[in-house]
Amino acid sequence: MGKSLGRSGKAIAELGRPNVLSVYVLFLVWALCALFYYFGEIVDLTGWEALRWQIFYGVHDLHRVLFLAPIVYSALVFGPRVTVMISIISLMAFLPRALLISPYPDPLVRALIFAVFAGVIGWTLAVIQQESRKRLKRNSILTAERDTLQRILDACRDGLVVVGPDYRIRYMNASMIKDVGDSVGKYCYTSFKGLDRPCGSSCRLQTVIAGEAPTWGCKLRNGKSYEIVSSAYVDSDGVVCQLAVLRDTSSSRIAEAQEQPRA
Repeated sequence: MGKSLGRSGKAIAELGRPNVLSVYVLFLVWALCALFYYFGEIVDLTGWEALRWQIFYGVHDLHRVLFLAPIVYSALVFGPRVTVMISIISLMAFLPRALLISPYPDPLVRALIFAVFAGVIGWTLAVIQQESRKRLKRNSILTAERDTLQRILDACRDGLVVVGPDYRIRYMNASMIKDVGDSVGKYCYTSFKGLDRPCGSSCRLQTVIAGEAPTWGCKLRNGKSYEIVSSAYVDSDGVVCQLAVLRDTSSSRIAEAQEQPRA
């Protein structure tokens, strides 16, 4: 599951990346908007009576709305700088009509207002998209690092367990799961010892959380004896837990089932 999440995050992070095709798409979309914006004047110059439609001679404010398409596209694909450039270029495209052609009142002011409005929208979208890409990239890197660490821990022959201050098991590596079964979320004293309450004086959990790092021998319900090396560990949610490494000593002469601390 971790691998699939990593691949998905990487694929999402690559969406919207600028390339040669996206440059052509941006140019084509902007050119079509400019063509439509001045199509009425083109019809008048060429005398195409069949294309003399009222839509080409309406209020120019409505025609300018089309330029939101290339501005938004540049924001999502190219980022803030290109978005500002497209907004300025669009404003320059508005000027001939505003200064020389438009019969409507205050054409220059209205063109400026729209250019600023569209530019602000585009720039805001570009910043949001940029931050989203950075976040997805960071998540992809963190997922890859987590998967690598998980593989390293699962390759360890010794058992590794993280137990919270509430005695619930938060993590087990593959070796420990193989020995006692997957008990994540369960109480350690139930999973490891078969008890319905904490182990009492033999339990080192609170001592470890307090900052000590004892080593002791312990026999679990699976019949195996382990040498346990533990230390305090701050989990991702900020809770101080016990991190314990369990080495199987059943086949050695180190310890059998004694639960006396060694250090």
